[in-house]
Amino acid sequence: MSRTILCLAAVLCFSACSKSKDSSPAQVDRSDGHIPELTAARFAEGAISIDGKLSEAAWQQATSTGAFVRPGDGRPAVASPISASARMGWDKSHLYLAIEVRDPDPASPFLPADLDPHIWERASAVELMIQPGDPGHNRNYYEVQVDVAGAVWDTRFDDYNRPISGVGVSRRFGHQSWQSHVQSGRQIDRGRGAYVLELAVPWSSLASTKTAVPPKPGHIWRINLYAFRDGQRASV
Repeated sequence: MSRTILCLAAVLCFSACSKSKDSSPAQVDRSDGHIPELTAARFAEGAISIDGKLSEAAWQQATSTGAFVRPGDGRPAVASPISASARMGWDKSHLYLAIEVRDPDPASPFLPADLDPHIWERASAVELMIQPGDPGHNRNYYEVQVDVAGAVWDTRFDDYNRPISGVGVSRRFGHQSWQSHVQSGRQIDRGRGAYVLELAVPWSSLASTKTAVPPKPGHIWRINLYAFRDGQRASV
């Protein structure tokens, strides 16, 4: 059994106010190793309903990441059968993400109540890695995967890809006893071959680090977003 763990690959800045929405996501080249920066707008309390619809005015004003790139080298993922982009925001209780994925046939064998299923092996899903605090290292970070059925796999790592213990079905990645308590809303459009996952991660779930939670305007965290299917044979 194997899985991919990526270096945390973007810088997330927290703003005190909303930002104007970018134009529609465009392909970008990140192969020069430069870490891009995205500002997460401050949302008014109660501005977001976690239903996957993204109809709120707050989402329309949120800045887009642009198109996700190839995981291995950061080049545009023009040949990938899937593509994705995301928007982010926050309020005093949650970090919010809206991830839109073009996937020709999104599917999952799991159920929302399944405990830490191996989503990366069998489902169409997205992954969030988030490192509160110092963006200059890959330590003390969280990983959350959510699939199109609403199943969740989540864990916390002390250092990059550490600890990992056990073998076979007993193998554990990080501290899987940690729970993100992520809320998710999903909208799947099979006619378009696309889906939306809307996520809300409570700040209270990220309080095991020494970093201020929730963050203050101007704070910078490191983050990685990832979308995949077919055992990660297709990913961005």
